[in-house]
Amino acid sequence: MFTQVKRGLSKCVLLSLGVAFVVMPAWGQIPDKFTNLQVLPKDISKGGLLDMMKGFTSALGVRCQHCHIGEEGKPLTTFDFVSDTKETKQTARAMLRMVQAINNEHLAKIERKSADALQVNCITCHHGENHPPRALDEILFEITSAQGVQEAIKKYHELREKHFGGFAYDFREGTLNRLSQQLQAGGKNDDAIAILKLNTQVNPNSALAHFFLGEIYLAKGEKALAMENYKKALSLEPANPFAKRRLEELAKQ
Repeated sequence: MFTQVKRGLSKCVLLSLGVAFVVMPAWGQIPDKFTNLQVLPKDISKGGLLDMMKGFTSALGVRCQHCHIGEEGKPLTTFDFVSDTKETKQTARAMLRMVQAINNEHLAKIERKSADALQVNCITCHHGENHPPRALDEILFEITSAQGVQEAIKKYHELREKHFGGFAYDFREGTLNRLSQQLQAGGKNDDAIAILKLNTQVNPNSALAHFFLGEIYLAKGEKALAMENYKKALSLEPANPFAKRRLEELAKQ
């Protein structure tokens, strides 16, 4: 049982656990046996549990007090790890059971050609956040709808400054291209243009962003700006047949 749990959860985050400790150089503060373990094996070793905690805290980006009663910076001996008072601890147990079910009941049925079994763990979804991060284009769309596109752009820069290079959000060109298409589909052409201009700034080699800009300008009847962006798309991607076709069509008009 423990072998299966550890294999599937060794990198799982704190949110997915019912009992947790911050992994500190304070080995002597951790008891040798644990009580109120409702999901993990009753006979789990201190080393086994602490190895899990290293993955939990990293994957979720939280500390012990996220699920347990205690104060940051205080000795672990002052923490109440047994209490089930915090709602996050109840959620953690549910998440842990979910991960076990996915790995042991569902993924185990999938035939694998490699020797490594397909497994999920907490970081699979959480990517260092204490809740599964939402898609970046979804976040920005909601902000645009509620507060305007400039606030969405501001939020984009904030998230990029904090998370770029990590796994929490996808800052590749496709995210902003998808957002622009969603905005255009809703009739918000000017907002879509603002998002695509942002994309050309942070992803200057995106031929697709310039092509989409050309499409929106063309829809607005702004032929010169449309041709300018189609040409830019073609310069970045000479084999792009769509930009080439648009330029040929516009040249005949």
